[in-house]
Amino acid sequence: MITVGLTGGIASGKTTVSAMFRELGIPVICADELAHDAVKTGSPALREIREVFGDEVFDQYGELDRLKLGSRVFGNPLLKKQLERIIHPAVALKKQELLDYYVSQGHPIVVIDVPLLFEAEWDKAVDVILVVYVSRDLQAERLVQRNGLSAEEAQARLNSQWSIEDKKDKAHMVIDNSGSIEETHIRFRQVIDELRAMAPS
Repeated sequence: MITVGLTGGIASGKTTVSAMFRELGIPVICADELAHDAVKTGSPALREIREVFGDEVFDQYGELDRLKLGSRVFGNPLLKKQLERIIHPAVALKKQELLDYYVSQGHPIVVIDVPLLFEAEWDKAVDVILVVYVSRDLQAERLVQRNGLSAEEAQARLNSQWSIEDKKDKAHMVIDNSGSIEETHIRFRQVIDELRAMAPS
């Protein structure tokens, strides 16, 4: 089995490419979904978040208010590190459980969809790094249109992440998502052919 670390930048189209893998029946382990599971009601991580960040990041029903938590950690590297220290171990454990399961099922390719692949140092634990790429200008444009952000807010979001150019430089494979969906599909099929050639038969 080969593991593919799928990443990109905000508004680059990583979710679109992830869906293409799923459509082919290739398992996709989504780090965001695992992070959501890690803070479900009653989880040790959720209790620790309450201890560190207080009741104000929870709603009236005792559920985590992700918007409030996000606003607390955004732009605050120290709090961001604290949150990652709580969530990342639980996510890593679940990821390994899923990988072991897919190995036992004989899947030749497994995709690990991780927005912060490099930041979380998961790039060291995959065989192939696949980056979904668009230029920073196009990222900003899509953020304004898709999320209703101002130009300044879009730039602030982009500044909080690794540069998409740096990610592209570290990739083994790149899917340029700047053009039409048909063009992205063509490049995706090329990537699939390359991965299948690398995977054990």
